[in-house]
Amino acid sequence: MNHPLKYPRSLHVFAIRHGLAFALLLAAGLGSTASRADPGDFQAMPGLWKTVTRVVEHGHAGPPTIRWQCVDEDADPWLMFADLPIPDASCQRSDQHRSNTALAWTVNCSGHPPHSGHGRVDFDSAEHYTASVELQDRGEVVRVEGQRYAACTGPSD
Repeated sequence: MNHPLKYPRSLHVFAIRHGLAFALLLAAGLGSTASRADPGDFQAMPGLWKTVTRVVEHGHAGPPTIRWQCVDEDADPWLMFADLPIPDASCQRSDQHRSNTALAWTVNCSGHPPHSGHGRVDFDSAEHYTASVELQDRGEVVRVEGQRYAACTGPSD
């Protein structure tokens, strides 16, 4: 005849407590947000943004150009935040990468001589970003800073 093994009551309590603790930790780990954010979940707040753009020549930033624009919740971040002026009209943006707080791309210019570079937009918060475009042999050519100021009050903002 088989007899079930008998464990002391304290062993049962130990197993139940630690098993429950392990199950809670496992559930918390599975229920938490992933360590990699969905790149489609871009972290810029909608609203009225002030953008200050400076063209940089020979290492010196030129006078600011200020633009106000209303960014809605469904706006494409590439159109709203990475549409930066580049002094060379032959330049095209390619190899675009996006995370929830940054946009990055390669710039290829077919002018004479042809040159390339890169651009980047970095959000340090949902209401502020800096951006720049750098070209080989010319260094930084565009510098931008954006700041959200308020909610938009209507379509004409």
